[in-house]
Amino acid sequence: MEVQIQRWGNTVGVQIPQQIAESFGIDEHSIVELTESEGALVIRKRVSVSTLEELLNSIPEDFQYPDDVADFVESSSVGQ
Repeated sequence: MEVQIQRWGNTVGVQIPQQIAESFGIDEHSIVELTESEGALVIRKRVSVSTLEELLNSIPEDFQYPDDVADFVESSSVGQ
């Protein structure tokens, strides 16, 4: 697939067709890494690392521990 390079201010850019963006999970909020490899421009979606707060907020309100873990989580401390 060929796409036209376009000038945006002092830089040039490439528009990624929607079908390709969707197949790589890229949207307007994604951050990508540009590298050069053997004369080619490589674009990779950066894997974002979630913060602890984001991870905790992603737990559903009705979350229940699996049976094999619930006894451990709900038990009281033993020993010193």
